[in-house]
Parts: sequence; structure tokens; C-alpha cells
Amino acid sequence: MDGVKVKVQKTQIAFSNKHNFAFVSFLPVRKAKERPEVYIVVTFGLGYCVESPRIDTAVEPYPGRWTHHVLISGEEEIDDELMGWVKEAAVFSAGKR
Repeated sequence: MDGVKVKVQKTQIAFSNKHNFAFVSFLPVRKAKERPEVYIVVTFGLGYCVESPRIDTAVEPYPGRWTHHVLISGEEEIDDELMGWVKEAAVFSAGKR
């Protein structure tokens, strides 16, 4: 992904081109019984809602802009499907005005 900027902070890594398009967060968003003991959250934005059991939550903060959160509790979960969504988010972000 050419032209991607990475900003590393204490609790988050942000990926951007024209706009932020993906984040990795190290702090739990909230505790829930069905969540793993240890996990990170990968967040990305797309122009549609992804329908997948891997998506923990998806919200539409603006019409036609969906924010998705995926919980990752093992490195094997960072796979082609997840990276495909992140790459698609980068293209979506680059196309925004």
C-alpha cells in the first residue's frame, strides 16, 4: 500500500493516506463475557456494511460510511480476509473528498 502513513501512539496505531482508514487499538473497548481474555481491536472504514461473523460491531456514523471493529486474539486471525478489508478501506479512504 503505497503512500500509507503510520502513526504509532501509546494505545493505538493509525494508518492513513488522504484520511485515516484503519486503526489497531491495544486498550479493550469494553469488557464482555464472550470476548477473549487478551485481544486487540482492528478498526477500518468502508462504504458498505461487511456481513461477517468476524465483525464484532459495525456502525454507520455518516451515510455511506461504515466503521467496523474486529477482535483479534491470535496472530493467525491476521489473514488474507482481514488484510483485504484493510486494503479496501485504504482505497475507499483515498477516494473520499
